Amino acid sequence: MEGFPDRFKELELLKVVGEPQNKIMKVEKFVISKVIKPVIQNNKIYYEVKWKYHKDTTLEPRDVLLKDVAKMINQFEKKNDINFYDSRNTKTDEITRRYYYGDD
Repeated sequence: MEGFPDRFKELELLKVVGEPQNKIMKVEKFVISKVIKPVIQNNKIYYEVKWKYHKDTTLEPRDVLLKDVAKMINQFEKKNDINFYDSRNTKTDEITRRYYYGDD
């Protein structure tokens, strides 16, 4: 800014006042410590999951886990020989989702 010695100061041009518009948001990632067991609620498959650094477990939808940690879920199902199937009630003709461990 040559020629404008009093009007503009270099330090004023470098100041950032307030929060920047493109502030980077830190996304917290959760890491699964252990897959505990499959659970079926309302004919949907969930897994009870233990998280690292948290003492409580949560139920997470199987389809979401297959997108995020497919290898972990596939290994768990293979190791425990878990199979999912649909069972039909002959009286009401209602279909119920079920599972069994291969060792049972």
